[in-house]
Amino acid sequence: MGIIFGIDYGSKLSGNTVIAIFRENKIFFMDVDAKVDADQFIRNAVEHFKPETVFIDAPLSLPGVYKNPESFSDYHFRVADRETQAMSPMFLGGLAARAMDLSAWMKEQSIDVRETYPKLMANRFDLKKHGYRTNKNALKECTKRVNGCIKKPLEFNAAEVKTWHHLDALLALMSALSFHCGDFKTYGDPAEGLIYV
Repeated sequence: MGIIFGIDYGSKLSGNTVIAIFRENKIFFMDVDAKVDADQFIRNAVEHFKPETVFIDAPLSLPGVYKNPESFSDYHFRVADRETQAMSPMFLGGLAARAMDLSAWMKEQSIDVRETYPKLMANRFDLKKHGYRTNKNALKECTKRVNGCIKKPLEFNAAEVKTWHHLDALLALMSALSFHCGDFKTYGDPAEGLIYV
């Protein structure tokens, strides 16, 4: 298995974008500083590491009605959004457009790019009962739980998970690794766009 990215994708200059990187059975994190262009940060990381697969927490398609009104009728949500209770790409607007632009650019570099939803991987790890996305102590507990479920020789330094964005990047990466192992689920309609977990 080559290099794999899991990305928690945030607004362009917020400093909330984090990349979890799998390389040679180790996981490490890169985070963008506030007021730095998150999209350029991702492009630079992709050019440097040349990942074979990227799982990103952002919509990578629009509701199918915009391309295929004969088969789809919902102008707000994709089937995948309804199945996962995710936000509509239409609501996310500019963030979704930026993610689609990045995805198109990565595909031009022959990178396998897929949409994921860390909240669903958090459910697989049963993180809600550990306080998923509530407070700093819960962040440590959730990180500990994920770390405890990861099989050797895969390893990461739990102290590097400094924010919920780091944890969501890690969960996006866990979805990518599950995909590579054949242990994954898809949500949505392939004709419209799938979410991989």
